[in-house]
Amino acid sequence: PGGESAFAPPRFKPAPDVYLRAASYVGGGGGLPPARCVAVEDSASGVGSAANAKIGLIVGYVGASHITDKDGHARMLMRGERSEDGRGADVVLADMADLPAVVAAFGTGGGAAVRGASWVRLPSCSS
Repeated sequence: PGGESAFAPPRFKPAPDVYLRAASYVGGGGGLPPARCVAVEDSASGVGSAANAKIGLIVGYVGASHITDKDGHARMLMRGERSEDGRGADVVLADMADLPAVVAAFGTGGGAAVRGASWVRLPSCSS
């Protein structure tokens, strides 16, 4: 069933445990450094967890139907209020159809290739 896992983290988000564990399993089972991983999150605690794990690219997502104020939610995800160093989402998507292009850009150019990229359909995040 959705939402269940065989992994019971010793600490819950925004602790980095779940992302550190996931990074240890990707890349053909040998694991990858968190800096080479991508996280997709729609909550402040999830973004904080990814940031605290030093995930290479944090993608905020505001396209879910339960998120009614897309602009406000995007700003909140980018603020990084639950991360130890204040890092928030690097980019925010309103449409998951954009995710493959974001991941591909990250894979070839790292986080700098994605942060602030104009080809990503972002909600209007004016402050």
